[in-house]
Amino acid sequence: MESLRDIRDNIKSIQSTEQIMLTMKMISSARIKRAQNSMIAARPFSLGLEGLIDDLRKEILSGGDDFKDKNLNRFFAAPPAEEKNIGLILVTADKGLCGAFNALLLRAALHFIKERKDRKIYIFVVGKKGRDFISRLKTQNVEIVYESVGIFPKAGYVHANMLGDAVVEKFLSLGLSEVDLIYNDFKSMGVQNLVTNRILPFNFEFSKGHFTDGQEEENFLYEPDKESILLGLIFRHIKASLYRVLLESQAAELAARMNAMDAAGKNAQEIADALKLKLNKVRQATITNEITEIVGAVEALNA
Repeated sequence: MESLRDIRDNIKSIQSTEQIMLTMKMISSARIKRAQNSMIAARPFSLGLEGLIDDLRKEILSGGDDFKDKNLNRFFAAPPAEEKNIGLILVTADKGLCGAFNALLLRAALHFIKERKDRKIYIFVVGKKGRDFISRLKTQNVEIVYESVGIFPKAGYVHANMLGDAVVEKFLSLGLSEVDLIYNDFKSMGVQNLVTNRILPFNFEFSKGHFTDGQEEENFLYEPDKESILLGLIFRHIKASLYRVLLESQAAELAARMNAMDAAGKNAQEIADALKLKLNKVRQATITNEITEIVGAVEALNA
């Protein structure tokens, strides 16, 4: 049987752990509001750029000719099917203690890689958990070409800018047929959705530009030219989209950590309560034994 001192030490240890969990929950709760505001503010800009790009693309192609700049063709049409190189952007957290947040992402990335064993996969990884996981994979067709760790929970546009430059440079120089994205999307404080979609080449099949059907586009003057402006907008759109993704993932991570720490704190409280009950039972048993020994000794002396 455990001694009273051992049980008290266990209770003290559990209560200290509970305080850590509650502190981490409070920190995540304080940070998530700012993360939500940044995330919501970034959404309209990204979606607006997509509509602007689609309008300008249609304007350039309205004459029936293709783009003069071959790089522009790459952003809107995939290379021939025989090209096997693809890219993957994996956005995870830098730390754990956030429930199944990282596990879902890593499982999805592993499934993505296994489904494409015959293709060379160049990975752009954001987050220490994802970097460590991919580094441990013993797979010949996987190569990390860019990594960014330690940016959460203070992800900024500068991080998206560097990631976007790397993605565009590798997309063009390595002849990637596509670049896919895996991250957790923030829906609410209790719901984070795993998202797997393609970021390059663009697919504007379901997007709507700024000009509605039947509305005539006015004549504009373009300086220096339409294709140069379109190329600049494309670069800006990629970086804005990645910035929104980083903010979404950051908010989702904070929400997951807050929920995980809340559940852990409640579990710690339940364990502490159970140990206190055990402490009282052991103490009562000890007192009973001592009284029994005293009574037995008195009876022995009186005999």
